[in-house]
Amino acid sequence: MRTLFITHTYLDGHGGGVYASRTHINLFALVSDSMTLIYPCKEGKVAKHIFEERITMVPVDDHRSKIRKLADLLCGKVHRFNLDKCYYDAGEYDVVVFDNSVVSSGFVKKFKKAGVKIITIHHNYEIEYILGDSSLVTMLPKLFWTWIYERQAVKYSDINITLTKQDIELLRRHYDKNAAFAVLGVFDYERQEVQKLLQSDRECRYVITGGLHNKQTEKTLMRWIKEYYPILKQMDSGAVLQIAGSGPSVALSKAIRKAGIHLIDSPSDMTPILQDADYYICPVDCGGGIKLRNLDGLKFGLPVLTHKVSLRGYEKMEEAGVMFSYSNPSEFVIGLKKMKALNLDRKTIQKIYMEHYNFDVGLARLKEILSRAQILKVD
Repeated sequence: MRTLFITHTYLDGHGGGVYASRTHINLFALVSDSMTLIYPCKEGKVAKHIFEERITMVPVDDHRSKIRKLADLLCGKVHRFNLDKCYYDAGEYDVVVFDNSVVSSGFVKKFKKAGVKIITIHHNYEIEYILGDSSLVTMLPKLFWTWIYERQAVKYSDINITLTKQDIELLRRHYDKNAAFAVLGVFDYERQEVQKLLQSDRECRYVITGGLHNKQTEKTLMRWIKEYYPILKQMDSGAVLQIAGSGPSVALSKAIRKAGIHLIDSPSDMTPILQDADYYICPVDCGGGIKLRNLDGLKFGLPVLTHKVSLRGYEKMEEAGVMFSYSNPSEFVIGLKKMKALNLDRKTIQKIYMEHYNFDVGLARLKEILSRAQILKVD
């Protein structure tokens, strides 16, 4: 199988989208006979944590000004790959994988006409994501063009791959109920040894991690600090909460510190923070897709308390009794009590996590999806 993979994620960055894209790239590299990767680069930086030895790398820089980018967005040019030259020959590939529906714009009909199999990976229902993470200046054109391109991707793809079953329901409802879908989920981006555990000598250290620079996280944390943190302190007077992540705004930093919460701004390594924690909280209550920050807690053997929006894709962990969810303050109280009463050691939680989210589980699932679609022959 000759594969062309196109992503507009900066692979040397941080955050859930980057993590998921690296995973998908590595999985497709292993099931392909050959693979070409077209990806954005910035100032010559190369992609990290992907299987470069199996991939022909095609980095694409973007020298447009902010004004030019806004003008292009208004005209429907939502990515850099079809602005100046063509980076591919459709006749050289059996399969093209679009890592997000928007990056398929300008491409999908050409590949369909050339007889190339089309796979689109939907990290989320993109409209839902934009509503929670866009500025007022760009929201309307983004919504308009995303609706156009996401609809086309769903319609023309031979397989639409999602990370959660909830996203399938949303995409079918809004675009095409007869389109072909499959849930892949999310996994570690390479085969890894389990994370080393250091048992804390405290029983009251909570942690929230993730990119603090995006609008979804900021809006969520502002609400959570006001509505839920007082409940946590009331129920656990000795609770120590750390919030760690990159690029918090001045307003968010001020709100965190004013509440008496310990802020770790842009840590170089999350490992010691997670090793020293006892409980993990994911408060994000908006947006679509799967909230990959939950994996931070699970891979270090921490029980997780999360908003129900962020439970998407982790239903098996809830069934296993290591994740607890809430959607209002009374449910938060119940979930916190259950989490505190959990009688499982960290190695057991980590083992459950590895059974569902390690790289080889993802590889087997992708092979099964491609085999069912008659794109890949599995011996």
